[in-house]
Amino acid sequence: MTKGDERRDTIVHAALRVLIREGAHGFRMRAIASEAGIGLSHVQYYFKTIDLVLAAVVECHLQEWDTVMQDGPTELRGAVDFMLRKQKERDDCQLLWELWALSGRDPAANDTLTSFYSGYIDRVCLLIRTNIPHDHPDACIRSRAALIVALLEGSSVLRGNRREQRLGVNITDNLASAIYALAISPTTN
Repeated sequence: MTKGDERRDTIVHAALRVLIREGAHGFRMRAIASEAGIGLSHVQYYFKTIDLVLAAVVECHLQEWDTVMQDGPTELRGAVDFMLRKQKERDDCQLLWELWALSGRDPAANDTLTSFYSGYIDRVCLLIRTNIPHDHPDACIRSRAALIVALLEGSSVLRGNRREQRLGVNITDNLASAIYALAISPTTN
């Protein structure tokens, strides 16, 4: 890794921390520079706009999830349980809430989030395809993967910030069962 790559990585991880800690309203180049311990001009050298920083944060997040999932089970039920557990162990709920907030008002953030979810759905498609006993058409697999992603992400509203203890007791177990049932159910015409 070159010094430039290291600096870029430092900026991206600092931006991730700022977004999680300060939220969408605090996601600014100056805050990122301060968090990274470098000058604002260095951040601007590597990322001309805040939108490019955000795109890099999302790309980094997806790559880190790929790395996490490599250590996880490849069997569908185990992979879903693993994803749900890791979602709460990491700062994923908070990060995604902030990305959702940004995407509601910022077209570039919306494009970045759309790209993120497209990649996420692709990964779930692969997981389903390698685990289902039926020969489902690709459109069916993609539709189910989109529903699974929606279930996973939407449940973070009830599961994040320790809300599960008050709002969704046993939601994780029930969610995993629902996702598995959705993934393996036969196609109906």
